[in-house]
Amino acid sequence: ELETGVDDFFFFFTRRLSRLFARTRHCCGIVLNPLFYETARHFICRPRLVWLGEEQHEVGCEVNIGVGQLIQIGPGEGAQPLHRDDGAFQWSRSYGKEARLQIMIAMSDFTAENGGTLVIPGSHKWDDARPPRREEAVPTEMKAGSALLFLGGTFHAGGQNCTKDEFRSGLTLTLDAANVRQEENNYLSLSPELVASYPVE
Repeated sequence: ELETGVDDFFFFFTRRLSRLFARTRHCCGIVLNPLFYETARHFICRPRLVWLGEEQHEVGCEVNIGVGQLIQIGPGEGAQPLHRDDGAFQWSRSYGKEARLQIMIAMSDFTAENGGTLVIPGSHKWDDARPPRREEAVPTEMKAGSALLFLGGTFHAGGQNCTKDEFRSGLTLTLDAANVRQEENNYLSLSPELVASYPVE
């Protein structure tokens, strides 16, 4: 039995399960799916020019697993505050590049009634000063097995579950720029032997 959250952000009727790469090898196949992996590389691994003395050189970065969780929003749960997930590493819109791709896979049907993830389309283009408004958010509605992809600068939130007996279950995985600190400390949650057994990617 998983414990629920204890505040307005992690909720009171929501259950979370972390350390997914230590619990199942299926996560590896998910993040290495070209639809997810190559999309992350496209947005995150864009090289930039830096000066080394009087010469400019291209530098880029790879992607790391940022966090992996199963999230189950229970009946009667309120809506989460709108937020950007790249705030975990104090990323700024002024950097002009992205540091995270969020993958949300529906393990059950997502509806507006059962807490389907709220997303503000295009909000990853906003500057840091513009606040999100609830009326701008759109609930995600998708069948089990579908996936929602959004960049770390996108305002989003777990939706309100207005049902009496329906749980909304989702698998969230992030692919982050390798030059930021991972939100989940995989160095402590996975043994070196387990890490070595996974593909290099």
